[in-house]
Amino acid sequence: MSPVSRGRKTKKGKKPPSARPIGVSSRAGSRQPEQQNAPATVSQLLAGRRQQPDWFGPSTGAVVDGADMVMAADGPRRLEEVAAQLLGGQLRRVLREERAGLWFDWWFAQLTEALAARVRDELDRGSGVWEAPWRLLHGLASIGSPALASGAQAALRSLAADVAKASRADAAVRSQPQWLETLPRIAATGEVWQMRDAYGTRLAVIAGCEYPGGADPSVFLFDIDACGFVELVNAGVFGDVPQAAAAWRSMVGETADDAQPVPAETAEALQRLLYCDIGEETLHGTESDAALDNWFRARRRIHDLADALGRRGMPLPETRSLYRDIDETPTAQAFTTWYVTRHGVQPDSEAVAALAYEWIEGILPETRHTVSPHRVRFHRALMNDWIDDPVTAAAKTLLPDWVRWYGEQAGLPEHLVGRAVAAATGSPGTPADCGAALL
Repeated sequence: MSPVSRGRKTKKGKKPPSARPIGVSSRAGSRQPEQQNAPATVSQLLAGRRQQPDWFGPSTGAVVDGADMVMAADGPRRLEEVAAQLLGGQLRRVLREERAGLWFDWWFAQLTEALAARVRDELDRGSGVWEAPWRLLHGLASIGSPALASGAQAALRSLAADVAKASRADAAVRSQPQWLETLPRIAATGEVWQMRDAYGTRLAVIAGCEYPGGADPSVFLFDIDACGFVELVNAGVFGDVPQAAAAWRSMVGETADDAQPVPAETAEALQRLLYCDIGEETLHGTESDAALDNWFRARRRIHDLADALGRRGMPLPETRSLYRDIDETPTAQAFTTWYVTRHGVQPDSEAVAALAYEWIEGILPETRHTVSPHRVRFHRALMNDWIDDPVTAAAKTLLPDWVRWYGEQAGLPEHLVGRAVAAATGSPGTPADCGAALL
């Protein structure tokens, strides 16, 4: 560990993503350009005594009132999709309009209770209106994390006898389809594919899923941006691997045109999922609609996949901190050798060490030695918070060469290297994001 590079920043040290404030990069306190106007941090929004936010009631009411949408579902996959979109619509509204009290897991539990209460009330009235909230509860049981899904399943069990009685007593009420009972038992098959774009910083995991008996098979797509913080930027359910792969290539753009899905042979290849920031404390308001629609479901599918791989004897590896035990020396030495060969002079050793440490710290291990315009901009923002001294100035001067070196090591075509170098020099006109605009 280099005390020189570690000492570059004095305003705010780097923090793990779990401590990242809303709208602000936790690394060196640098704000991302599109997040300059974020009004509050998650620590501010969630600190202190927990009080039920004002948005809980309206959002719960909107979902309960919209439960009729599930009645058109003709199978478990479609019902699950409607449930995810109903909840995602409220997450989008709250995150972009309310921006306070972002207790989404707590709200999920409250919504479960409200749906159960609506079913019970309508049963007591003898109306058939109980069917929609009853079915939506099954949807919640299929998209919630194990802890959240258990609440929905408990509500379903408590209501089951009364629902069966009402169905027998009222001929006008359609019989409940048997596939409803399969929703809480959706599982990953253990089949997994992975993809990466030409830069190697935009990643995809495609996991096979099915309901009991192999019903309604599908795949779940995790679209991951690992340029800086490891973030789930898109997600969704597709009929098969080719559909998911085509959708991902469209999401990413040109740098993914030639990417093909390949089977994940080892659990270690799926570490990228374990480092994804999918939590209330990491929301910043610029998430894609697809990411928010699948905010609950993505976490559930990671659990499902871990269970399936465990049964296959290839459990997901333990995660370790990305902010400890970092040795930048080999990287610094390799760059120095390249730089001397290219320029005939030695670079500033302290500046190289500082740059190497910044580039590696907090980065997903499989992408430590990759480069992209987005990653370059991410690190430029961090370096702007370094101490203003000769070492910092030298490191910033070295950045374009650093980026070109990495691009050449990765065998990137010149036009892609050029884009990354342009980002390193701050040239206007470079792509605004990693790949195409997020969906």
